[in-house]
Amino acid sequence: MAHWPTRYTALDRLFNRFTPLHPGEGLGTAAFFVYALLMMISYYILKTIREPMLLTGSSAELKSYAYATIAMILLFVIPLYGVLYRRSGKQQLTRLVTLVFLLLLAAFYLMGRAGLDIAFAYYVWVGIFAVMIPTQFWAFAADSFSVDAGKRLFPVIMVGATLGGLAAPYLSGKLFPLIGPWNLMLIAGLLLAMTLLCVGWARNAVPTASRSHGSRPGAPEHGGLLGGFSLVFSDRYLFYMALLVLLLNWVNTTGEYILAELLIKHVDALIAGGADVVKADYIADFYGTFFFVVNLLTLLVQLALVARIILWIGVRGAVLVLPMVAVLGYGLVVFFPFFSLFRLVKILENSTDYSLMNTTRHALYLPLSAAKKYEGKTAIDAFFWRFGDLAQAGMIYAGLNWLGFGIRQFAMMNVVLSVLWLVVAWRAGKYYGRRQEDLAGALHTE
Repeated sequence: MAHWPTRYTALDRLFNRFTPLHPGEGLGTAAFFVYALLMMISYYILKTIREPMLLTGSSAELKSYAYATIAMILLFVIPLYGVLYRRSGKQQLTRLVTLVFLLLLAAFYLMGRAGLDIAFAYYVWVGIFAVMIPTQFWAFAADSFSVDAGKRLFPVIMVGATLGGLAAPYLSGKLFPLIGPWNLMLIAGLLLAMTLLCVGWARNAVPTASRSHGSRPGAPEHGGLLGGFSLVFSDRYLFYMALLVLLLNWVNTTGEYILAELLIKHVDALIAGGADVVKADYIADFYGTFFFVVNLLTLLVQLALVARIILWIGVRGAVLVLPMVAVLGYGLVVFFPFFSLFRLVKILENSTDYSLMNTTRHALYLPLSAAKKYEGKTAIDAFFWRFGDLAQAGMIYAGLNWLGFGIRQFAMMNVVLSVLWLVVAWRAGKYYGRRQEDLAGALHTE
């Protein structure tokens, strides 16, 4: 039987405004909140640097090659991560991977200062960083909290990540012309180094009664070179989660293409109509405003609604929300392919993805073993997520060059993919319920 402290601390009372807390859970929640905040600020600074670094001296086409390179590198990184997982403790692994990225960042800094062209390699590295560091964080969090505690506290921890994503791009954009990319790189490195201090603090701050009891140390469930891939293809639940993230990213990136295409047509129409508009400035201003609105709405939804939605309809219900939003949104675009409408659809889709869906995806791993949380989750979030990018690129190429697709046709493809995604999400939710029951039964018999 779980035993919590009997008195609420000031941190307990603070976080209890947003989600139900047991006494003593406030410090652990705060520690993971700070960890997530520092991690995401560091990432968005690095991401802000990479765009002008690559695009100043080359074309946008190079970005496509960069994304393909990221997916291929991750195919080798994931098995290596599996080997490290089997040979390291959880805290040691988290620190080791973070330290490797810090050392690579230092190398990029020194090479850039020396005048070497690091743009392409740095772009690829940031893409791998974007996958590995957040994935590892959430695997570590899932292994630190029990299923019940995770469902209650993950939405609040996600707010820390959202705040980092809200503040960092704006501040980095303002500081870029003032202090330059190399000083920004140093700031990002310092913040990333601070997350090393958060690992032990966060783990130890979680009360014993709120810690995960579903993971046990011991031999890995699957060894060999394939590591996490073996887990995904041998476990039907993990396989459904892999399909879920693949379809999610496929639909999302196709939506990004539709948004860009409608935006360009909108700007061209304004210019043709005699509007005093500079195309590049208009597009830059649009995306700056778009990202800010999406992140702000994400924060508001995360603070006010996510925890309540999950408590109301559960993880099984929450995982269905985003694909239903996608079906309805892209269904509207099939009949009304207008820029003003799709801008709203994409804001709703992205903010729901970054808040409710992101929290729910991480919660799906709570009833799993340590091996599946670390190796399986890394394989899914690293490779299968990026495979969605590759699938989208292939569909766009075939649609434009072979099939003569326009906006309506791509929107219809997204409707079809979203219906399939909804079915997969329903199946994943069903397996989540079974795993939760199995874990509860196992703990009851201990």
